[in-house]
Amino acid sequence: MSEIEVNNFNNNDDDDQTRQTESEQRYTPYSSIKRSQSDDHLTPVIVDDEYEPQPASPRRVKPSPKPAKLSYIPKLKTSKNISTSMIITRNKSPVQKWNGTPASSSKTPRPMAVIPQISRRPVQGVLIRLFRNGDAHHIGVKVGINELEFKSWEAFLNYLNRQQKLTLPSGGIQHVYALNGHEIRSINKFQNRQSYVVATGIFLKTKYLHVNDAFNDDSESNVNQPPAPNGNTRALSMKRWRLPAANNEQIFILPYSRLNLYESILLNRNTTTTYDQWLSEEVTDLLSHYIGNDIITHLYAITKTVFAEVTSFSYLFNTLKTTDKFIACTDEEFQHAKRYLATMQPDEFFANNLWPRRQVTTIQRYVPKPVNIDANLSISWVHGYDGTKEQTKNIYALAENEILYVIGSICVIYDPEVKQQRFYTKHNNPITCVSTHKYHTIIASADSASSKERSYATIHIWDYEKLETLAEIRKDQFGSDISLLSFSPKPDDNLILIVSRDKPKVLLFFDWKRNEIIYSITSKSDKILSALFVFDTIEWIVCITQQHLIFYQINWKSKPLRIATQRESEVQNIYTGAVACDHSGELLVIGDKVGSIHIWTLVDNEPKLEEVQESILENDVHLVVCINQETFLLANGQNQIKLWNVNLNTFDEIQLNDTYGSIQSICHIEKGLAIGTKLNYILLKEIDNEQIDVIMRGHRTPSMCICCNKNTDDFFSISSDRHLFKWNNKTRSVEWAVKSPQLISCAALHPERNIIVLGTETSKLLIYDTLSSFYITTISLKTNTGVKSVRFSPDGADLAIGLQNGAVFIFSVLGNGEFHLRTDGTLQNNNVPVTDIIWSIDSSYLLAVYSDNNYNIWLMPSFDIVKEKNIQNIPWQQATHPMACNTIDKSIMEMQTSAIVLSPNLVLCCSKDGQIRLFGNFYERSSQILQTGLGSVQNMIPSTNNNAYLLSINNSPAIVEVIINVESQ
Repeated sequence: MSEIEVNNFNNNDDDDQTRQTESEQRYTPYSSIKRSQSDDHLTPVIVDDEYEPQPASPRRVKPSPKPAKLSYIPKLKTSKNISTSMIITRNKSPVQKWNGTPASSSKTPRPMAVIPQISRRPVQGVLIRLFRNGDAHHIGVKVGINELEFKSWEAFLNYLNRQQKLTLPSGGIQHVYALNGHEIRSINKFQNRQSYVVATGIFLKTKYLHVNDAFNDDSESNVNQPPAPNGNTRALSMKRWRLPAANNEQIFILPYSRLNLYESILLNRNTTTTYDQWLSEEVTDLLSHYIGNDIITHLYAITKTVFAEVTSFSYLFNTLKTTDKFIACTDEEFQHAKRYLATMQPDEFFANNLWPRRQVTTIQRYVPKPVNIDANLSISWVHGYDGTKEQTKNIYALAENEILYVIGSICVIYDPEVKQQRFYTKHNNPITCVSTHKYHTIIASADSASSKERSYATIHIWDYEKLETLAEIRKDQFGSDISLLSFSPKPDDNLILIVSRDKPKVLLFFDWKRNEIIYSITSKSDKILSALFVFDTIEWIVCITQQHLIFYQINWKSKPLRIATQRESEVQNIYTGAVACDHSGELLVIGDKVGSIHIWTLVDNEPKLEEVQESILENDVHLVVCINQETFLLANGQNQIKLWNVNLNTFDEIQLNDTYGSIQSICHIEKGLAIGTKLNYILLKEIDNEQIDVIMRGHRTPSMCICCNKNTDDFFSISSDRHLFKWNNKTRSVEWAVKSPQLISCAALHPERNIIVLGTETSKLLIYDTLSSFYITTISLKTNTGVKSVRFSPDGADLAIGLQNGAVFIFSVLGNGEFHLRTDGTLQNNNVPVTDIIWSIDSSYLLAVYSDNNYNIWLMPSFDIVKEKNIQNIPWQQATHPMACNTIDKSIMEMQTSAIVLSPNLVLCCSKDGQIRLFGNFYERSSQILQTGLGSVQNMIPSTNNNAYLLSINNSPAIVEVIINVESQ
C-alpha cells in the first residue's frame, strides 16, 4: 500500500492585486476583512491598514510595497455569526505606527479610518418585518437597517440572533428568505417595508397571519435598532460607520466540539473584567449554540508549532502577536483536548489559518480552488441470493435464458450460462413484489414507502432489455406496501392487478399508461393470496384467499364498470395461493393445503371445475409452475417435486438434496429449472438430467465481516450464521465454506501466509488454512470477554487483538499456527470496548480506537504507548477507522462506519445512515453522495480489483461489488 500523503495547496493566483489609488479608497465604505457572500467558507484574506491624513496635514500616504504571495489551503467553513461584545470606546488611542514609522509627537496627525462620503453617497435605510420560519401566528419583528450599519452579513445574522422575539427553537438564525422562498444573502437586497422570514435551515412555505399588517413607524422599530457604533444618535439614513477603536482586536474562536466552524469576537485590551469571567460570559455566550448549557473554561491558541493553553489576559494579548485563532473548551472537553491536541500539529491541521498579523494596507483575497467531485458508481456483481424473506424469495424466468431475482432495492438479471449480471437500480427502498409481462419485455416492481421521504409505495414499469423506466407510479390507494402485482395476459392491454398490504381485501384494476385506477373489488376473506386474469381474457379474474376461490366477470362495456358474474367454487378447501395457467390459457391449476390440485376450464363462458387431483404431494402444494403445454410442476416446502403430464395424467418425481435447504421458488428457463432455496442457493436442474449445478450461493444471514488481500482473486466473508466463505472473485463463486463451532465477530488475513484468524465472542481465536479450509489451531485468551478486532501487521510479524473490555494484546507470528503472546511493553486497559485496530504501513505504530472515539498509539516493536505523537504524520493503511482518516474533520468522520483514503484530497466513506459519500477538499459540503440503489450499506472494503469495493448490506445476506470512477478532481 502506498503511503498516505499530506496534502499541500499552493496559492496559484495568476496576478497580484494592484493597489487602489487614493481617490478610489476615498469612496470605500470601510476598510476591514471582507467575505464573499457566495462562498461556503471564510475566504482567507490579508488586509493592511490604510489611513488618510486629516485635512490639516498636506502629506500623502506613501504606497506600501506589494505583499509577498503566500501558500494556502482551504479555509475552515464559517457558521456565519459574529459577536461585537466587549467594545469599549476610549478617547485615548495608543501610539500607532503610520507607514511603518512610529508617531514622534502628539502633533502628528492621528491616523483615521476611511469613512464614506455621506454627501456623495447618501445611504437610505429600510424598514423590514421578520417572521419566524413556519410560525404562522408570529406577529413579526420590525427592524430598521442600512447597508453600512453592519460590518458584514455575519454581523447582521448575529444581531438577529440576539433578538428574543426571533429566537428559533431549532437553533441560531442562519438564513433569511423572502416570502416566496428566495434566499437573501446581502443587506442591500432588502426592500423597504417588506416582510421576510428568518430560518435555521430550509424555507417552510407558511401563510403568516400578520403579513398584511400595516408598517407603522412606532416604537418597536426603534427598539430593535442596534446602537450606532460611534455612539451618535443620528437619523437612520445618515448613520456613520466607523472602525472599532484601535484597542479592539478581532479574534476567531473555534468550538472544540466542531473544529470545522468558527465564531469571531472583538476583544478589548482595556477591559475591566477578569479572564475567567470573560470566558464564562462573553465566550460562552458566543459559542452557546455548540455547548448547550456548559460553560467555556479553557482556551487554546493555535500557533504554528503547538496548541498552547491560554491562562490569562496577558498571555492572550502576547499571543495575538502571532495568531488570532483559538480553540475554546468546556471542562469536559478540556480533558479530551489535552490528549487529542497533543497528537496534532497545528501547521498541518490548521495551516490555512496561521499567518502573522499584519497592518492593513491593501486587500488581498485568496479563494481556495474547490475540488470538483465528479464520481460515478456502478454495480459490478452481486454475490448471493436472499430466499429467506417473502418479498425476495421469488425467482422469475425471462427471455434469452435469464432469471430475475431481488436483492434489497435492486433487481438482478442473471444469465447463468455466460455468468453475466445486469441490474435495475432505480428503486431507493426495498422491493416487495415483482411481475413479468407474458408477451413484452417489461417488468412491474413495487418498493415500500419510506416514512422519512414519502408515505406511499411506488411502482416502476421498466424494460428489462434496455433497463429503462417507462413509468413511475404512486397513489395513496397503494398504501405503504404492495403485496401483489399481476399483468394482463393481452399484448395490447395496459392493466395491472394490485393488492396493497395495508388493504389486503381490496383488488385494484390499474391502467399504468394512463396512471389511473379503473376499478376495485373487495373480497370476502381477510387476505387475498393470489389474483390474476384467467382463461386468456381480461373479462375473467380469479381471486384466491385461504378459504375462498371466486371468479369475477367484468363487463368492460358498461359505464360505470360493474361485475357481470360472480362465481364461487363449490369445493370448500384451504388454498395456498399457488396458481398457474397453461400457455394457451385454457387450463387453470390451483393448489391447496392437503397436497391436492384443482383444474378449472372455461365452458360456455362459465368457469367449470374439471377435476380435483387429490394428495399428489405430502402436505401443501407450495408451488405450481407451467413447464409447457402438457406439463405442470408441483412442489411443496419439503423438497418434494413432481412433474404432472396433463394428457397422460402421469407424475414423475424429481429428487433434491436436503443439504441445499427447502424450496422457496422455481421458474422454468430454456436450460431447465432454476430453483431458489431457503439456504440461499440458486440451483440449475435440467429436466432430463439428474445433475444439479449450483449457480449461486450466499450466506443465510447478513455478513458481519469481509476481508481480502490486494492482488488476489479471493476474498472471505463471515456471517452470523457462523459460516466462513471463500469467494473466488474471478469465477464469481464460492470455493469452500466451513462452519465455525462458535459465533465469529471479526477476521483477518495474513499478508503473506495462507492463514486466516477468526475472532469469536468467547475470547478465542480460530486459525484456518485459506487454501484448503483446514482447521489449524485455537488460541484461548485468558479473559472472559469477546474479541472485537484482529489485525495482522503489514509485514506479517505481529497480530494485534482488541477486546470488548478495552484490552489490546500482541502476538508474535512464528509460523502457520504458532503464535507467541507478548507480555512486555505497556498494556493499556481503558475498560471501553475496542472498535478497531489499525497498523501503520511500515508496521512501526499500532492505533487502537475505542467506542468513545478515544485512541491509544503504541510504538513497535517496543510496545510502548506514545503520548506526544501526531497521527497525521504516520502512514496508516488504506482501509481505516474514521479516527485515522484525519484528512476530514473529526466531527464529520465520527458519523462514518468505514473510510478509505483514495488520495490526500479524496476520502470514500460509508456513513451510519447507509449512504456512500465521497469527500473532497477537506469539507463536509464538498462531498458527493453516490447512489447505489442497494438500500442501507453496512460496511465497505477495497475489493481485489482496481477501483472496486465490496459492500455488505443491512438486513441482506448479499455482498455487492461496486466500481467507483472519479472522473475529475
